[in-house]
Amino acid sequence: MQKINILGMNLTDYSVREAVGITDRFLGSGSLNTILFISAKILVGVGVSEEQQAWMADADLIVWTDAEIVKQAGIRTKDRIHEVEDQSYIREVLKRLGRGKKSLYLLAESEEKLEELEADLKGVREGLNIIGRSVADGIVQEEWDDIANRVNELAPVAVISRMGFEHQMRMMEGMKRILNAEIWLALDHRVLSGGEKEPFLKKLLSKWYHLLFQKQLSEYQGANRQDEKK
Repeated sequence: MQKINILGMNLTDYSVREAVGITDRFLGSGSLNTILFISAKILVGVGVSEEQQAWMADADLIVWTDAEIVKQAGIRTKDRIHEVEDQSYIREVLKRLGRGKKSLYLLAESEEKLEELEADLKGVREGLNIIGRSVADGIVQEEWDDIANRVNELAPVAVISRMGFEHQMRMMEGMKRILNAEIWLALDHRVLSGGEKEPFLKKLLSKWYHLLFQKQLSEYQGANRQDEKK
């Protein structure tokens, strides 16, 4: 465990072993615990949005999907960087959920994306106990309530979603207190996104977001140094 500060946000970086241990404690806790997967692209938006910073602060556990984040936070341990690059946390959690035959419910923004999500999850662990799934493209509370009712009828151990960050967070904010589950894994689009080679344009955009993230950090650190001199 290491305390880090990114763009003025005081956060905690956990090793995979620590994060999995925390997740084990969430299971059976009697309340829903939210686990957010955060990329450099997401942090670029979070850095200029107080609302998005509040969403991150409200999460019970944060998992990085970009090694660039831990590097910029000053964490240089090769093992830790490899854990992030290999997405070791979600792989280990899925294996544990699969071994325990824990019930899962999937959410995505379209039927096609649900199919992709299920295939990607099963690519890590065959035989996952997926008991239900819903298209979650709604933007109003009434639609979220309908999805929550479907989830609650089945009472899964884990909800796993993979959607755009802002949509996913608004939905989580609207459903968190009424959902009958033990953990909600809110995946970023980068997480387990198939075995295909990353398209050139997507790879280029990813590098651009890394550079933009680095620029934001440099500007924030520079502003802090100026404040200290005053």
